[in-house]
Amino acid sequence: MKRFEVGARVTEPTYGLGSVVAVEDAYTRVQFDEHGVKKFLTSMSKLEPSSEPVPAGLRGAGKTRKKRTTKKVAAAVSVVEE
Repeated sequence: MKRFEVGARVTEPTYGLGSVVAVEDAYTRVQFDEHGVKKFLTSMSKLEPSSEPVPAGLRGAGKTRKKRTTKKVAAAVSVVEE
């Protein structure tokens, strides 16, 4: 069974080029350049290693964003701070 390291560049027949963002027990998550994040059952996937670099416009696009705070939580926090 193929195992990839986080950050490795891979190619998949349907989605094309992407970067591995997570490796779990039986699953591999890949952030594809043009199709977003997809989760694959590692033993059944058709992922192949690739030497293609990340396109310049997509560097840093895979970074996680902060979770937005809901209005209720924000209001409760401001009441507690006062």
